[in-house]
Amino acid sequence: MKKGDGPPPAHDAHRRPPRTASLYGPTSSTGATATAKSAVAQRRVDPRFDPMFGRADKRAFEQHYGFLREAEAKEEEERRFRIKCLRCVIRRCELEEVGEDLDDYDLSDYEQEVFGEDHQRELREMKLTPPQRLYAELEQLQRASQLYVSKTRDASVKDRRSSVKKNLLRKEVAAVKAGIKARPYFPKRAEVKRATTADTFSRLHDRGGKAAVERYVIRKRKK
Repeated sequence: MKKGDGPPPAHDAHRRPPRTASLYGPTSSTGATATAKSAVAQRRVDPRFDPMFGRADKRAFEQHYGFLREAEAKEEEERRFRIKCLRCVIRRCELEEVGEDLDDYDLSDYEQEVFGEDHQRELREMKLTPPQRLYAELEQLQRASQLYVSKTRDASVKDRRSSVKKNLLRKEVAAVKAGIKARPYFPKRAEVKRATTADTFSRLHDRGGKAAVERYVIRKRKK
């Protein structure tokens, strides 16, 4: 019996048979197509990093997308107000747990200043909210506020460091133009760090005097 005279293999009508590769390898047309596809895939580049767009302009970015920071600042302001309200209501819950009679309890001057007449409805809704939900919301808002503060603080530190470095470079360029130096000296990272620390000390001294500088040094030593 020859090799092809046997019964046909059993196939499932609901399943596609596996595709077997050719014993002789890919044909010339298939190989050329695969090579062309791989070449196209290698040539693909993100258009944002194309040289035709030039360098990134930070000032233009701030002008066009400054509204994002304004929106984040507004959200942080609303978040802080919500945290104040939650703390006031949580204080009432703590007094109830201790056993205080809150039938004749009136809001303190601070709480009246926080809620005012415009947020009485919000105060009534908070009073009906279970304390567990109040604690969870307060923790979530505090975490979000801490993230925002750390983010803005890091951005301000980077901006101040870059401004200090620019001032050092300007001094070097001015010295070269005045003939004091033959060529400018590009400051190293350690020198920029020392200049940034000196700038921080001068800012603190202008704001709070020597005591503010000492408090800053003590806080840094604890870290």
